[in-house]
Amino acid sequence: MKKPKIVLEVTKEEDGYSAVADVEDKFIGTQGDSMEELKQNILEAVNWAFSEDGFSYNMDEIELRYLTEKPENSLH
Repeated sequence: MKKPKIVLEVTKEEDGYSAVADVEDKFIGTQGDSMEELKQNILEAVNWAFSEDGFSYNMDEIELRYLTEKPENSLH
């Protein structure tokens, strides 16, 4: 299995930030009070999601897409 490309959608919330992605059969979602905390939580969530597949990521391998508006169908 080829190492999947990770792209998370980042949204500014009332209190902090959230990030979500659907990668292959995995949902990745996390949040943080600051952008720095969010990035730490993203790295932890992504690496946990792919640990059984033997993949390890660093932030240089993860793309963040910043949304200007919260999606209407958002659950967070």
